[in-house]
Amino acid sequence: MNGPRSHLMNDERPSARADLFAGLAFLAVSIAIVIGSLMMDRLERLQATIYTAPGLVPGILGLMLALMAVLLITRSVRAGALSQSLPAFDPKEYLRLAVSLVLCLGFAIGLVSHGLPFWLGSAIFVALFLIIFQFEERRQQGTVLRGIAFAVVYGLIAGLAIHHLFQDVFLVRLP
Repeated sequence: MNGPRSHLMNDERPSARADLFAGLAFLAVSIAIVIGSLMMDRLERLQATIYTAPGLVPGILGLMLALMAVLLITRSVRAGALSQSLPAFDPKEYLRLAVSLVLCLGFAIGLVSHGLPFWLGSAIFVALFLIIFQFEERRQQGTVLRGIAFAVVYGLIAGLAIHHLFQDVFLVRLP
């Protein structure tokens, strides 16, 4: 099977060094999540119990993520991550990461924080993400317009679903 996604089907595994860096990144994120959940208001003035505190679920998820990160780090060290040399830096390999970072920051800083309704900002973000990261594959297949149409539809569905989930199910007021 040849094509843009054929690399997903082979038996190659990420290097132990890549697992080590991913584990360290996940560990840093999980620590930030746990710290953030501990800093959340516990709503004691409303006689809320520890089981209804807003930071409970994010804290538990952060701890589980930390556990998985430690397991990944341990596995990578056992596989020889510390003895491998660093690969040569290729900026093209980090382009997708940079584009993702720009899109996420654009969503948080540009779309949501400037008065745009959350559902619309989410819809734009999801649609742009899909359009950008599927563009090359869609171009090769000759389905660019179809891909854009699907991205817009999925973006709207995701934006409305996210809004409904947080506003009506989790009772979180969104900007």
